[in-house]
Amino acid sequence: MDIGLHHTDDGMLEVKVRPSSDFDGIFSSLVFALRWDKNTDIALGEAQPSATSPYITTTRSGNQREDGTFEYQVFAGFGYQPMNSLGLHWEAGKEYTILRIPVTGRGAVELVNDAWTREETANADYYVALGGADHTGQIYKSVAATTDLDGTVTIQPNPNEGRFVFSFVSDAPSDIRIEVLSTLGQTVYNEQLRAFEGSFRKDMDLTTHSDGIYYLRITRGETTSVHKIVYH
Repeated sequence: MDIGLHHTDDGMLEVKVRPSSDFDGIFSSLVFALRWDKNTDIALGEAQPSATSPYITTTRSGNQREDGTFEYQVFAGFGYQPMNSLGLHWEAGKEYTILRIPVTGRGAVELVNDAWTREETANADYYVALGGADHTGQIYKSVAATTDLDGTVTIQPNPNEGRFVFSFVSDAPSDIRIEVLSTLGQTVYNEQLRAFEGSFRKDMDLTTHSDGIYYLRITRGETTSVHKIVYH
């Protein structure tokens, strides 16, 4: 079972799962971690269950944690009632919202497996069990930006075969951080520009990495935009 993070127009983060096969048994347990830059004003509200609440309850697991430049919040859920006893059934390949989380502030929130989540004291890598058995899949969408996408950003070609060019325009001098991230939230490219003004262009080559979905994240002050890259 795969998992993804989305940002909605009404200021919510939605955590969705995508089963690889039909399922109507017991959604036994779930663990995932959200991460954001501690220098932003991002704040998470109380998690709100969706229609899944009858068969799994997912809440914060422990307090918010800080590590390096990031803040983390771990969530965990447990279920005991078979979905079919409630007349519910999952179809393979469809997305199902399992949690809605109010979010305020400007920046990007990520669903990650990283060095901190792998630490024994954190134990917060994505994990899901169905009927008591491990069915952990992949994080298929990890980045959810809380700000509008920047219309000056272009990625060509997109989709691509691992080689592409991205560009953008900065109308006024500003500090800009540029990152290319995998769906697991791992940084494969990182650059910091100081007081940059004008047109920026970068030739990228991801052919030494596995194909799949990547994200271009551009942070200017308190504003972050995230752009999808399709490498196949």
